[in-house]
Amino acid sequence: MTLQATHPDFLTLFPEDAAPEQVGRGFTWAEGPTYLPGRGCVVFSDVRENRTWRFTDLGVLAVELEPSHHQNGHCLDAQGRLIACSHGLRALLRQEDSGEWTVLADRFEGRRLNSPNDVALHPDGSLWFSDPTYGIDKPEEGYGGEMELPGRWVFRLDPDGTLTAPIRDRSKPNGLAFADAATLLLADTGDGGVYRYRVTPGGAATLDGEHFRVSPGKTDGLRLDEQGRIWSSAADGVHVLTSDGRKLGRIPVPETVSNLCFGGPDGTLLYMTATTGLYRIATRTRALTWAAPSA
Repeated sequence: MTLQATHPDFLTLFPEDAAPEQVGRGFTWAEGPTYLPGRGCVVFSDVRENRTWRFTDLGVLAVELEPSHHQNGHCLDAQGRLIACSHGLRALLRQEDSGEWTVLADRFEGRRLNSPNDVALHPDGSLWFSDPTYGIDKPEEGYGGEMELPGRWVFRLDPDGTLTAPIRDRSKPNGLAFADAATLLLADTGDGGVYRYRVTPGGAATLDGEHFRVSPGKTDGLRLDEQGRIWSSAADGVHVLTSDGRKLGRIPVPETVSNLCFGGPDGTLLYMTATTGLYRIATRTRALTWAAPSA
């Protein structure tokens, strides 16, 4: 599988002869990869099989959690703890140092959430997560149930525990990532676009237009690298775009890619969850990160 450059700069993002390799297989719907530096592994979900997996820097693949309550997206919080979106529990969760799970949010204004799907850390330490209805609409992705909220929103969990819903204008909000403290990119798997929102220090968000869309397929998960480039899932692999949404090239993958993350010992390995497989490729960049907010 040869890298496909739209712009010459694309090939400079990879070591010579870099190519995607499959490092795990046999899943039903692989999703939500996040790298845990303290453990030297990437954790990801097999949503429909109700389990999570880990793949270590030493190349060991093993079940991480079963049942996982249909966890989907993950990220690390400002303290480096694993955050999970649980379709089954209809909740945002945090894994403590003991390994136990804490429910961070499962209701808004007295009503159950739909099924938290993906989550991103803002530079101020807040957690923003999308809440479509896949976990209650699709019996293979959750435990079913009724929609109690009047919409499919994006929520913000403040470090003090306050939950708000700053984005309420999307059809099926899904993957999300911050380009900076004032800019959120949000994928809508309802209409296939990725939208740009302006975010205020107080946690409000205002639509600022469509930022990009991929073809074939649509953006499910996305990440930004340390230079602000966008790495987006698609039906034919991972598309890499400039910060303003112009395509640089494509990493071909023979399955529909759901999500991705940077990881590995030096942070330059790109992991990609793609339907039944876990793939990776060496790069010359790393994930965009921020310093932990001061107490």
